Amino acid sequence: MKIDFHTHIYPDHVAVRTIAAVRQRAGIEAHTDGTLKGLKRSMTAAGIDISVVAAVATRPEQVSSIHCWLGGIRQPGIETMATTHPSNPLKSEQIKSLKRRGFKGFKLHPDYQHFFVDDFRMYPFYEAAAAQGMFILFHAGMDRGLPYPVHATPKRLAAVHEAVPRLCMIAAHLGGEEAYEETVAHLLGKDLYLDTSFVLRKMPRLFLERIFREHPPDKLLFASDSPWTDQREELNFLLQLPFLSVQDQEKICFSNAARLLGREARKGSVSPAPCMRCGMPF
Repeated sequence: MKIDFHTHIYPDHVAVRTIAAVRQRAGIEAHTDGTLKGLKRSMTAAGIDISVVAAVATRPEQVSSIHCWLGGIRQPGIETMATTHPSNPLKSEQIKSLKRRGFKGFKLHPDYQHFFVDDFRMYPFYEAAAAQGMFILFHAGMDRGLPYPVHATPKRLAAVHEAVPRLCMIAAHLGGEEAYEETVAHLLGKDLYLDTSFVLRKMPRLFLERIFREHPPDKLLFASDSPWTDQREELNFLLQLPFLSVQDQEKICFSNAARLLGREARKGSVSPAPCMRCGMPF
């Protein structure tokens, strides 16, 4: 089985507009139409069994409706991550509720959400998520077309890891696009995950090989950032890297992600509780 740990889709009624806006801002092409159906077609072509969908709340009032939408699209083959907003981070009871509704972790994008990842106002949220055994996937490094400063540099992510060591952290984009030296200096070998999204075929080979050789294979996750890369091309590239063993491939493409998602633990479990706001089963 193959799991893509970092993908994006949008509600059907805004997908075309959102794809066009990101394409214009970032100068990158989309490889699906940004919809759930488009992602599933891509998964079939790539031989990917499960995609994990991330969404980001850019305003605090979006958080609840985003969670309802994410719960509504969850189905066999589609997992989803929760979100929060830095101006009103979720409290412990709210995090517990999301866990009961089937969410295993969160996605944060400090550039879109305008906060530095090591901002102390976020630490109670990090601690509460860690207490529930939930992971946080952080966008890391630059985001094409967004202005500086970069809000989640490898150095700042390392500071969060040091301050909240029990938090299960995932640094997207192998520690951050265009931050490869800083990733090597501050994240390599640490007890946190790196995902391969977007940069796998773009980073200099020297850094790519060093990261895969020196970061624990138990802490690497295959991820595409679909629709902003092609899932099939990303997966095929990873599987052809000569310095990865078959065992490493299996960990990176499946078992590490399955562990984070609690896939084995879910077998035979009861259905999670419905959303009290919209009644939609999660």
